[in-house]
Amino acid sequence: MGLLDYFKPVTSWSAEEVREFLDQHSPDDYSLVDVRQPKEYQGGHLPGAVLIPVDSLRDRAGELDRDRINITYCASGVRSRAAASVLGNAGFGKVINMTGGIHAWRGYQAEGAPEAVRNWFLRARTPEEYVALSWLLEEGTRGFYEGISARLGQHVCTEAFREMAAAEDAHLAMLQALYEGLAGTSILPDFPQGMFDPPQPAGMMEGGMLLHEVLAWAEHRPLKDVLELAVALEVNAYDRYLVLRGAVEDEESRRVFEVISDEERRHLGRLIALFEPLLQGAVTES
Repeated sequence: MGLLDYFKPVTSWSAEEVREFLDQHSPDDYSLVDVRQPKEYQGGHLPGAVLIPVDSLRDRAGELDRDRINITYCASGVRSRAAASVLGNAGFGKVINMTGGIHAWRGYQAEGAPEAVRNWFLRARTPEEYVALSWLLEEGTRGFYEGISARLGQHVCTEAFREMAAAEDAHLAMLQALYEGLAGTSILPDFPQGMFDPPQPAGMMEGGMLLHEVLAWAEHRPLKDVLELAVALEVNAYDRYLVLRGAVEDEESRRVFEVISDEERRHLGRLIALFEPLLQGAVTES
């Protein structure tokens, strides 16, 4: 199995398609996986859905049946897309993300994050390319945190976003050193875009979203939605480094991926801690 085989594209169905599927199949044929937080689940959920918050899905994936169709959903489809990717990377054969989340299920207009433009990992086939692509993703995520912290000004979340942007800088340095060690040469001026044919654009983020589109979207969204997207970004990043750590044989690569994955998990925990009070109305937006 090559590295390419570890990363699976995400299949998405609309709420209407999911509803039709559920109407036509026995509950024994599928699992509904609610990846929201407990407070959200208690406020209402799809009948028969099991609650596994997205930040704990990696640890609790063993509670799900790999032979069933697993349908993930959240509030708006942002976290559930990341969750579907996690399950796909964990070897689940049939995973469906419900676009629009429970809002769409209840008939509201879906207002999730910008759509992914492509499954970027399908373009990487060697350890060097995966490191370069991770570098590209880290750069996009840093731009996201910098852009959001500038928008927030003096806010309870600003420091967290600035610290995460600084952490992405440290990750970039680690990935650059790792790439140079694997390739046996210094990076070229067009790194990392020039690693791919055709070259990939700058400003690409986890899930194939483009930074300028995400920042434009965030301008008109409440902080809760922005934090939900940040949670999904960190879920994808944490999962990617775990997969890469298990897939490569080079010990230095494994060490770097383990260090970064540990940091991404801490970031995820911090974001969840900021996100949950917004669900309870305990934090006001400025």
